[in-house]
Amino acid sequence: MLLLIFAMVLLGFFAIFLGGGWVAQGYLYQAPADRFVLRSLLAAGLVATFITLWVAIDRRAPGRYDTFFNFTPYSTVEIQEFEAIRWLAVGGQLKLDSAGNPIETTVRFQRSLGGKGSQFLEDGTGKPFTLQGSTSSGTQYLTAALRIRGPNDPEPVRYNALLKDGTPKNRPEYAPERRFVEEKGSRYVEVHKLDTVLVPSTAAVAAALFINFVFVVVWVVAFWPIMRFSISHALVFAGSFAVLTMLTLMPVLFKHMREAEASAAPAAVTRRATGFGPAPFGPDQWLRLAAPGYGFSGLKRRRGQRGKPVRRTGLGITSAWGRTQTPARVLAYSVSPLPVT
Repeated sequence: MLLLIFAMVLLGFFAIFLGGGWVAQGYLYQAPADRFVLRSLLAAGLVATFITLWVAIDRRAPGRYDTFFNFTPYSTVEIQEFEAIRWLAVGGQLKLDSAGNPIETTVRFQRSLGGKGSQFLEDGTGKPFTLQGSTSSGTQYLTAALRIRGPNDPEPVRYNALLKDGTPKNRPEYAPERRFVEEKGSRYVEVHKLDTVLVPSTAAVAAALFINFVFVVVWVVAFWPIMRFSISHALVFAGSFAVLTMLTLMPVLFKHMREAEASAAPAAVTRRATGFGPAPFGPDQWLRLAAPGYGFSGLKRRRGQRGKPVRRTGLGITSAWGRTQTPARVLAYSVSPLPVT
């Protein structure tokens, strides 16, 4: 894919440098520079190489090192579960304890294996997460915080909901920015995307700005020492082409590569092995590998018996694992994409 991008960009910019440069230099300087075809090829190769490298960087961290106009100044961490801390209410007013603090209760939510987007379901009831509402017993509640344990967190961390300033303590209201912010930090979770923790990163901002700056420098080098435009003309052309490329070409290339990576990801999950012995992954690891929309399939057999297929399902992965792991031996197994019904 990257080689194809490089070839297409190289050909396109070679035509622009050759044709446009020939006309521009003939008009500005009466005659083009010597060895003009070779210079056009070198300039196009330089720009195409940098663009291809930039696309490769974005493939590893989508959006983090995008153009001036689109980059995201944070990194992301996906989560599969959290605890919702609720404030209980009666008649629209919060219940307060003897110290005047809201009474809290905790409910655990897990990401739906077959769900779309960031749907989280309550343990025990299967109800989807809501900011406020009523329990099955009729008790009103308001979600005041989330407790999340990230990959590098030794203990779960509390993320408090943003509330409007100046509202009564027993009648809080959510701020227009619907998000939960880390209690003693800068990380946050947006309500419309509960499966992602956003981590502001100064280093990511600096790196994105540096890449964009180098991109402009690459255009200057292409127009000035390589194509032999004057420094003033090179700066004008380089700035114009850099901005135009960042507004038109780069978003298309980034989007195409991200979509290609997303469509190729399910196929890359499949793993197979043959021979006797327990599977090398524990049940929790299978769940993380499979979810969402993947199933477990395999053959199990005991000594002296023929292989027996293990049922294949998009939701009953734990059950399928239990039948395979104990007391049977695994003959073959795989994790592969399954349609969710």
